[in-house]
Amino acid sequence: MVDNSGLATSFRLSIKSVEPGLDPRVTHAVIQALRQAIAELGNLEQTTFSFFHRPQRSTSAGLSRGSSPLGEVLYLGLQFEAPLDKFNLVLRCVASWLDRTAQAMLFEVIIPPVYSLTLQTDQSKVLAQLLPLGEALLPPQAIYLAQMESYINRFGDFTPAVRANLAIARHRVGLSREGASNLNAHAMGPFKTLAEKYQHFRKELLVCNQESDLSGDFWQVMQDKAITMSLPQADVQFLRAERLQALRTEADESRQQTEARAETDRLRQQEQQQRLMNYRQTFEDLIVDSLDLENVALDRGEFRDKVMEHLAAIEFSRGRLTQVRKFYDLSQPEADALEQTVLDELYLLSGLL
Repeated sequence: MVDNSGLATSFRLSIKSVEPGLDPRVTHAVIQALRQAIAELGNLEQTTFSFFHRPQRSTSAGLSRGSSPLGEVLYLGLQFEAPLDKFNLVLRCVASWLDRTAQAMLFEVIIPPVYSLTLQTDQSKVLAQLLPLGEALLPPQAIYLAQMESYINRFGDFTPAVRANLAIARHRVGLSREGASNLNAHAMGPFKTLAEKYQHFRKELLVCNQESDLSGDFWQVMQDKAITMSLPQADVQFLRAERLQALRTEADESRQQTEARAETDRLRQQEQQQRLMNYRQTFEDLIVDSLDLENVALDRGEFRDKVMEHLAAIEFSRGRLTQVRKFYDLSQPEADALEQTVLDELYLLSGLL
């Protein structure tokens, strides 16, 4: 490492496998896993990666160990550039990945304009020795802000434990209380507490009106908003489950209401049919009681008119008809249609009597 003579704002990290005897597909898979892990870090989703490709090798007898099928491109390593204030965050992510990978890797760290480090190891604790370098190159505000953002992304709020740890960090980097408070406010953005984040996120989720929205493009937008709000992933999933349950409850209530309305309509129609049947039977009995077949007209219309005139001429029968109509509460068109049907049937029967 050479002496620092400029202001560093970013760093470049190159990682390459140095174990050629391993299955190339395994190395390819772990490099892809690392790229995914780094891309999922806060504010690094737009990071551009370039890759080291494993050279193609083949023999007349077929592929040798460590080579790949013709035309298949396998990764041997990767490199990328990121903001310097993400140095420790990225390094911890890479160290965690190295623990799982257990492969020897060649690491090259370049911090323009003049810092350059090369390290070969398969041990995360060796790689972790570079962490102080990130703090040494950053101003106190950036060191404190990086640690604070890490806490906020994890807990979503300044819990008592977080405040205690940040107080220690503030003293360690020599940051004033006022400066720390300003950075705290900056990290929380427009939200002062985790409860306010919950309230805002719930309000945004109200736009979602169906379960499928919680797994499609809408949900991707909500996840992006959660990252911007520094809302922890566990809380995001809790609020998603909460909204999902609310939608299912609303769907159940809507279904029950629809079924209740359908049942009410069915009972109403059943009651109406029963009233119509009862009225028809009562009207038939009333007509039969007063029917005079001695002078039956040949025309159906005249038959109906004469029967009704005969019924109206008898005060007792007329009163019974009025009571029946009121009792069964039928509209005039309903009563007229039923009475006409009964009289038409009686007309047809009269020719057989």
